[in-house]
Amino acid sequence: MKFALIQMNPTVGAVRENAAKIVRRAQEALAAGAEVAVFPEQALCGYPPDDLVLRPRFMDAVEAEAEKLAAALPKELLSIVGAPVREAGKLYNAALLFHGGKRAAEAKKMLLPNYGVFDERRIFAPGAAPRVFEFKGARLAVHICEDSWWPEGESFRGLKGACDVLVNLSASPYCRGRENDREEMARKAAGALGVPMLYTNIVGGQDELVFDGGGMAVAADGKVAARTELFREGMLLAEVSGPAGRWVPSAGRLAAMPGAVEEVYEALEIGLRDYVDKNGFPGVIVALSGGIDSALVATIAVDALGKDRVFGVTLPSVITSQETYSDALELARRLGIPCLRIPIAPAVDALSGMLGPACAEVDWAKPLPGTLMEENLQARIRGVVAMALSNRFGHMVVTTGNKSEMATGYATLYGDMAGGFALIKDVPKTLVFELARWRNRRGEVIPPSTISRPPSAELKPGQRDSDSLPPYEVLDPILERYVEQQEGVKDIIAAGFDEATVRKVARLVDRSEYKRRQGAPGVKITPKAFGRDRRMPITNGFRE
Repeated sequence: MKFALIQMNPTVGAVRENAAKIVRRAQEALAAGAEVAVFPEQALCGYPPDDLVLRPRFMDAVEAEAEKLAAALPKELLSIVGAPVREAGKLYNAALLFHGGKRAAEAKKMLLPNYGVFDERRIFAPGAAPRVFEFKGARLAVHICEDSWWPEGESFRGLKGACDVLVNLSASPYCRGRENDREEMARKAAGALGVPMLYTNIVGGQDELVFDGGGMAVAADGKVAARTELFREGMLLAEVSGPAGRWVPSAGRLAAMPGAVEEVYEALEIGLRDYVDKNGFPGVIVALSGGIDSALVATIAVDALGKDRVFGVTLPSVITSQETYSDALELARRLGIPCLRIPIAPAVDALSGMLGPACAEVDWAKPLPGTLMEENLQARIRGVVAMALSNRFGHMVVTTGNKSEMATGYATLYGDMAGGFALIKDVPKTLVFELARWRNRRGEVIPPSTISRPPSAELKPGQRDSDSLPPYEVLDPILERYVEQQEGVKDIIAAGFDEATVRKVARLVDRSEYKRRQGAPGVKITPKAFGRDRRMPITNGFRE
């Protein structure tokens, strides 16, 4: 029996458009000789639908399109489509089976996650038992995402010896370094039942999330017989045959897996492209400082959207060095994008002149030490100018702050944090450098001096990031342990890190939550991305 595993990029809420895409893909599958077409989890409404499914009118639209699908899908093809269903006052995450011009059956997801991506337990009721469906003499067990992760659980109960093929519809988001986890899951699931497993997954960006696809056919012995490319829509044909009880997938197309840095770059690229396109922005604006972060963001934007949809602006102050200013213009030239040049010194002078007399008259507080007001005034003027250009021309501002800065609060609210999408907010600074070097090996676009120069916010003369933060090669491993792995301060110190540095970093992370709450969304590439995965109380008296 020939299966078509459809790697599809739905848009959350665009039920009619998603349904039309499902019909097109089903017709392509039939033309390719498939007898069964398998679509991802929640393909009809997009994933995660969040609270949309709690709106009765939205579920009315889903049900109406599901009824239309029954008539529109090829009658001779068994189509398995992920969708929410409403029954007896409850909502379920389900797989709908269409054949012969009608909706023939459904399977309901049993194991509902309540972590990270989408708290399904708050929305959906769990299915009661695993389902097996007979089609042309084959017994197909249908699982939805987590149902296949725990072979010892209730979702596998009664399936051993009762099915020939395990089919899994998934909406599993990308996470850096976790691609092999899915193959391991598939091997365990197939081995537990002694049958092949066919897996398909959503691809594309949805708000902070990126889905990388990764559909595959895995034999009962754990061998991966066929695999799709990551981060691309497509169809994987998998033929499964053999004597009763011993079905195996024949060898098919086995797409190569990208390298560790390349996969992150592709995740960022598709995440930005889909956020811009699905929200209807004509293009993006990137403020080019001559630094590594804005250079990487602009480069990814051009790769994702094309040079005709990316617009640069450089906003030098009297502090800006000639080297960084030249690098900003050189980057724009190499990328082939326009770059406005708007010096901010007149605005800085005007606002400083306005603030000076008022501040001098204050008798109800003493000024804080340092020049923070003057430094952040520059960053906020830049934010105002970038957003003004966005209002004038309709393009979205992409911010350029990285995860190391977001973690420690080394960013200015309403300044460099101002914008619609924070592309690299989950990318540590050390990885920013790796991504820049990797991209330049494909064709040098980022000036080498931008990569080699010590990082600086350039808000006061001679400033370096290392004046305020530990060196990034020291900082990022501490953040990895404290934020991602949630290790305690004492554990990190015991691992060999300097105590004063660890305590300083932990203090910076804990006190900066108020900034992160006000930041723009950005692509999630780690298990603990700020925002969707990791929310700490802003008012927090706990200290280690």
